[in-house]
Amino acid sequence: MNLKRILPYLIATFSFIVVSLAYFSPVLEGKSLFQSDIAQFRGMSKEIRDFRAQTGEEAYWTDRAFGGMPAYQLSAYYPHDYIKKLDSLLR
Repeated sequence: MNLKRILPYLIATFSFIVVSLAYFSPVLEGKSLFQSDIAQFRGMSKEIRDFRAQTGEEAYWTDRAFGGMPAYQLSAYYPHDYIKKLDSLLR
């Protein structure tokens, strides 16, 4: 009697697990989508990262984007960026 009462819940739970595994099977196989915005960021910030590696200083201007532009969003480090330090601590 008790099995008849919980059988619909067991079937629903099992069905949900099967559908979830089928839907997320690419993620479980280690696949991921290509993210063009990340690829573009890496290309645009390469000049700044290379300059930092060579000189140890920050470049706040890049010639790679739009014929030259400020690099405040392209991986430039700021000395008093406390939010980034807090974020690093929390991760």
